[in-house]
Amino acid sequence: MRLASKMPLVLAGLALCGAASLLAQPQRFQLVVSATDSSGKPVTELKPDEVIVSENGARVPVSKIEPYSVPLKITVTVDNGADIVDALGHVREGLKGFFEKLPSDVEVMLISTSPQPRTVVKPTADRAQILRGVNGFAPESSERARFSDALVEFGERLKKEEKDLKSGKIKPYTPVLVMVSTAADEQTTIESKDIETAMQTIIGRKTRMFVVITTTKVGDAKQSQNINRNRQALIAGPATKATNGKFEALSTSIQLTKLLPEWGEFMASLHTRQSSQFVVTVQRAASGPLQNPQFNLANKDLRGNVTMDGFLPQ
Repeated sequence: MRLASKMPLVLAGLALCGAASLLAQPQRFQLVVSATDSSGKPVTELKPDEVIVSENGARVPVSKIEPYSVPLKITVTVDNGADIVDALGHVREGLKGFFEKLPSDVEVMLISTSPQPRTVVKPTADRAQILRGVNGFAPESSERARFSDALVEFGERLKKEEKDLKSGKIKPYTPVLVMVSTAADEQTTIESKDIETAMQTIIGRKTRMFVVITTTKVGDAKQSQNINRNRQALIAGPATKATNGKFEALSTSIQLTKLLPEWGEFMASLHTRQSSQFVVTVQRAASGPLQNPQFNLANKDLRGNVTMDGFLPQ
């Protein structure tokens, strides 16, 4: 099975998202392989003779294969402003379904966004603690949510981690930001430049952003109009596109009970695949840039992806 055909690679300065650099010497380099069987289940073992690497049609020896993991860490922000009251049951049910779909080792953080971003559940994989948090936050009857503030604070947290990633103190992972918002106008003093700065960090860290905006008052003409026009939507559309995520505008909040578990299922699959990868070290006879490289799996029943950093495209 061909993993990639004539895949263009740049060997100089390969970096693992700010963490320790992958090996990139003139005659040796590393790549990351994700392989699944015919049922879509990640394989747990690959041997050097099972990965076929060639350059200009000539096979290049694989000297070593080691397990490699880039797990997901998920931050969920939820609008608990005044307008959430009518939809609160649907929000809680949707979030419960979302978290229940995730593997037990996925680290999650839950944040409410009214009257300001506040941590409801600190980063944890404890499902009981997470579900208590889903039931624990309360609507702020006189306050609007702060969507932009939560986005900027998320970007700032990622920025603070960069030094620890480069030093190896923090292992590479994929940040995921899930934002659940109502169609009500947000309250914020955040300026466009602050959002742009945050998004530069978010995109640079290969974050996946998922944003859903829902109406909470059936028949309210203003909310129906705002669902794709308010500040949250104007930010979310390009942000989710730039991060290979998803943006959904829902006409009724009951749709959250189906959408959020679907997102959880997608993230569970991505987490499982990214946590079950392999670093492949290749020993070349030549030096300089790779010429017409090709990567294949010897077992025709396996399917795979090749990346230089372990961050899968889907």
